[in-house]
Amino acid sequence: MSIQSTLTNLVLRWQFKNGSKGPLNVGAARHKVDKLAQRYPAPPKDITHTPLPANPAKGLCPAEWLSVAKPQRTVLYFHGGGYFFCSLTTHRPTCAYLARTAQARVLSVDYRMAPENPFPAAVDDAVAWWKELLAQGTNPADVVFAGDSAGGGLALACLLASRDQGLPLPAGALLFSPWADLTCSGETMKSKAKDDVMFNPHLLPEAAALYLKGHSAQDPLVSPVFGNLAGLPELFIFASEHEILLSDSTRLHDKARQQGVKSTLTLHPRLPHVWPTMLMLPEARRDLKVSGDFIARVTSRAPQARAA
Repeated sequence: MSIQSTLTNLVLRWQFKNGSKGPLNVGAARHKVDKLAQRYPAPPKDITHTPLPANPAKGLCPAEWLSVAKPQRTVLYFHGGGYFFCSLTTHRPTCAYLARTAQARVLSVDYRMAPENPFPAAVDDAVAWWKELLAQGTNPADVVFAGDSAGGGLALACLLASRDQGLPLPAGALLFSPWADLTCSGETMKSKAKDDVMFNPHLLPEAAALYLKGHSAQDPLVSPVFGNLAGLPELFIFASEHEILLSDSTRLHDKARQQGVKSTLTLHPRLPHVWPTMLMLPEARRDLKVSGDFIARVTSRAPQARAA
C-alpha cells in the first residue's frame, strides 16, 4: 500500500469517521464535500467539459459530459454519496480521468437525491437518461454503466429497470464498492466495523431510511443484491477487504455468477471505500486504468454484436 493511501486512511479515520459518530447530518455532510470540491482543478485541457441543463419536458435531470476529443465509447456514470450528498462537481475529476483511460465520453448524471426526493426519483432519472442516449442513436454495445457506492447500486438498479422495461442493455457495468443492500444486513457491516476508516455502521441505515421513506429495502430496485440478475451484462466490481460494504460486493458477485452473469471481483486490502475516486492515490490511478481497459474490452465487442 502506498504512503499516500496510508496517510489518507489516517485522515479519513480522524476527520470523517471520528467526526460522524452522532446522528446523520445531511446539511453538514453536503457542506463538507461541497467545500472540498471547490478546491478541485478544472478538467484537463484534453478533456471537454459540457454541462447539460435539466430538460423537464423529457424528464431529464441535469448532467454533464466529460469527453476525449475522439471518443470511441460511452460511459453512463452515477456518483455515490448515500443517495443524499455529493454531486457532479465532487466526481468530475474521476469522470474526466475515466474518460481518458477508456478513451470515452462520460455522461455524469445529477440525479435527484433524498431526503427531498426519495426512491424512486434516482432510478427514474437514471433510466430517463439511458432512454435519452438510446433515442439519440447511441449503440448500447458501445456503452458501459458505472458508479461508486450508492451510484454503483443505482447503476445496477438502472440495469434491472431497463431490462424489465424491455430496453436494450449496455455492454457492461463498472462498480466501485457498490451499495447493493440497503437492508444493511451484510455480515461485514459488523465484522469490518473497526477496520473501515470511513464509516460508522449506524450511518448507513440512517441514510437508507432517508432514501426509502418507508419503502421496502428488499425491493431489487433499492437493493439489487436481492434481485434476479439473469440477463445482465458483464460486471466488474472493485471493493476493499477492509470496508463495511465488502459483503455487498461479494454477495453481488456470487449471485451474478450463479445466475449466469459474467462477473469479476477485484479486492484490495487496506484501501478506503471507493478509493478509485481518490485521484491523489496511486492505487486509484492504477485501477482507473484497469477500469478503462475493462470498458474498452467489453465495448470492443460492438462490431460483432451489430453483425450478429
